[in-house]
Amino acid sequence: MGGFSFQKYLKQNFENCYTGKTITVTNNGVAGETTVQGIPRFEPAIAKRTGFVLIFIGANDAQWIANKKMKIGETEKSMRYYIETALQHKLIPIIGTVQFYNDENNQFLKKCNLYVKQINALYRRLAKEYHIYLADINRAMGRDFMLYQDLIHPNDKGYRLISFIWFDTINQAIEEKLLLIGINQNYPNPVHDITRIGFSLSQAGKVEIRLYNISGTQIKLLYNEYQGAGYHEIAANLSDLPAGIYLYVMQVGGQQLSKKLLLVK
Repeated sequence: MGGFSFQKYLKQNFENCYTGKTITVTNNGVAGETTVQGIPRFEPAIAKRTGFVLIFIGANDAQWIANKKMKIGETEKSMRYYIETALQHKLIPIIGTVQFYNDENNQFLKKCNLYVKQINALYRRLAKEYHIYLADINRAMGRDFMLYQDLIHPNDKGYRLISFIWFDTINQAIEEKLLLIGINQNYPNPVHDITRIGFSLSQAGKVEIRLYNISGTQIKLLYNEYQGAGYHEIAANLSDLPAGIYLYVMQVGGQQLSKKLLLVK
């Protein structure tokens, strides 16, 4: 709207955080649509897609409800459709609460904002019911109308803020659903000299990987660095050690994980 959007900022946020990954963000919203009007376009928009669906719709419902052109029950039915269809397509839906209208000196928009509150309460309830994520944009925007370009649409600063809310919520979903803290079996195994050890982090932290012999004596420190969230690998040179069974142990964020390796000569 007005040449401003959150999508470009959201894409930049992810490209800066997840270097080397392909990030695609598309906008399938249509200005002025209600949740009911968006239904025919939803399934074609998500067909053959992977990742996340950001469901950010409903502000126009508040006007329609205030004008007695629809009921909040229709909003609920539509949102259930969006959520259930996204889940059927094995996507991760995230609901965004809708921002307030700038109702200063406008009685009709004050009435609309009463329905905005009801709609957002509905969204919070549905997020809990379906165990999905909620990006609380309304809470972040509040009633700071300096973030608006008109009575409802954010300006560039407002959309940048919205992009951060989406970014934080998506990262939470990535951490909780897509990433696990873990350490992989080294390869090759058995190892003659150099082996590779992979590990995953749900969030940034200091990683220590130590090598122990079968008696529990520490032999060497293999890794001791800070790393970001995601999957990582290290190369461990064991050519100076005698053959035998060893244990490599990763410590990160108060957790300790371990696996065995076999060194042969």
